[in-house]
Amino acid sequence: PAPPPPPPPPPPPPVVDDSPPPGPQDPDAQDDDEIPLVTDPIPERSYRYLLYDQMVARIQELERDYPSLIEVYTTQSRFGLTAAGTCFIGGQIRDCDNYVVRITNEKKLTKDTPEVFISGALHGDERVGPTAVTEFAVLLIEMYVRGDAWARVLVDTRSTTIMPVPNALGYSQRRREENGKDPNRDFAWDQNPHACMTTIAGQSINEVWRRHIFQLSLTFHGGTHLISYPWGDFLHCCKRDEYTAPDMTGMEILTEHLQKYVGQFSGGERMYRIGALNDIIYRVHGGMEDWAYGASWDHQGNVQCTGGESVGYHKSRTVYNNATHRAVNLLVETASAKTPSESTLGTNKDVIMRGGGQMPGGGHIPRNIRLCWMMVDAVQPWVRITNVDTFPTTVSEGVSVTVTWDVGGAFQVDSGKVECLGEGETEDAHELCDSEHITRHKLWGTSAPVGTAHRSLSTDFHLLDGAAARSGGRIRVRVSVMVDQEWGAAQRPEHKKGKPQSHLVRARTDETWHFENRFDGYHEVVQGRLWWHSQEVEITAQASTLPRRRK
Repeated sequence: PAPPPPPPPPPPPPVVDDSPPPGPQDPDAQDDDEIPLVTDPIPERSYRYLLYDQMVARIQELERDYPSLIEVYTTQSRFGLTAAGTCFIGGQIRDCDNYVVRITNEKKLTKDTPEVFISGALHGDERVGPTAVTEFAVLLIEMYVRGDAWARVLVDTRSTTIMPVPNALGYSQRRREENGKDPNRDFAWDQNPHACMTTIAGQSINEVWRRHIFQLSLTFHGGTHLISYPWGDFLHCCKRDEYTAPDMTGMEILTEHLQKYVGQFSGGERMYRIGALNDIIYRVHGGMEDWAYGASWDHQGNVQCTGGESVGYHKSRTVYNNATHRAVNLLVETASAKTPSESTLGTNKDVIMRGGGQMPGGGHIPRNIRLCWMMVDAVQPWVRITNVDTFPTTVSEGVSVTVTWDVGGAFQVDSGKVECLGEGETEDAHELCDSEHITRHKLWGTSAPVGTAHRSLSTDFHLLDGAAARSGGRIRVRVSVMVDQEWGAAQRPEHKKGKPQSHLVRARTDETWHFENRFDGYHEVVQGRLWWHSQEVEITAQASTLPRRRK
């Protein structure tokens, strides 16, 4: 039937302010003037399942329009893999290639830019994930080019790698397996060496991961309704104490907030169930989730796969260094039905207007776009001062000034303060200003609406007597925060399992954490930090005309 006439355009997406935020590693980063802002509102559209060739066309169009933000390649062209079979594309039979999309601002990309990996479907008959991750990529760019502040954080200060359909052949054929083999039993973890790396889907993901350091990862499935985390193998079962991972506290808190932010499904299913794989679903051999989390450090699960050697895929490709496989990798089962009715998929307006707390979260696609959005945000803390336009350019000693700032990529501010730096200083000069401290402040809770996974806070400070003379009259003001320290606390429930081993947890709780991956022309770094800083705002300090404060 002919589609109904489109409804009026939705209201513009929520933004904190109109200025793009600076990156966590580059506080002085500026807007990319070469990407013109789009002023038209995003037109409302209902979501429909995308076929393989429609998905390819959509991501290639994005790359053509915004080549500095999106890179698209295939594992066949870059890594020399064969195609698993042929697909019907544009009226022709062609190789069913495995596409990879990387979203980041190339001009701001550094070797320590945090990375996220998202897989749309290892099983070809589970249809929500591929459409959700493709539409996530589209919406993220649509909001970025319209100047949305949060989208600017996700593109300018992160690198997100998306494989919409790793099992391209299975998806095109609407079959779970790739040529009769299950890709999510095909990874080099707790598996018979002859039974892994037998699929092009598995080999494709393996090649991508060898070249990167992903701190967070999502892999979409269908058939039930949950978000789960490691462990989920036969090595760490079958009692809770046995399958408790050393990063459990961080994984629990992350999935709890994802559950709340996604919201309920408006079509009947409630909020996502959450828990460990071995607790709420089932254990498997050769699963991607535990491989991505443990293959660089928990060597009892490692195997060198010989299953692909008949087609030239050598077992040496499943030998990993100590950096690449320490990701918190979440498995998402999107719905009880593997292919829910298109009438339940929702609209892009639902992404913006719904979700959070106990509110209905819209259809299947909006809920999982929000899930992707939150995951990319959560990979690294960030903070920025937001009232730059009204910030006083001249501040007198002893006069209280309020600084308003946003913080995201985290779930609790353990300590937050204003710092004042003199000329040439890189660390806080405590003799220049005195700041109010924020401690153990939860950023958002069960009632948070969509668009507020980061929070706006205010802190007062004043310049101390003599600050103008000691600084030469020029002072740089910034906000610094420490976050999520309970993730790595010695007294956390799973402390008997040893220290956390994931980059996600240790990079924000241990400043000595340092790993590098140099491979095939790639060089990537994870460096732990305790304090995260905003951009700096310069003020002119002047001596107080008021009576001096008593010490």
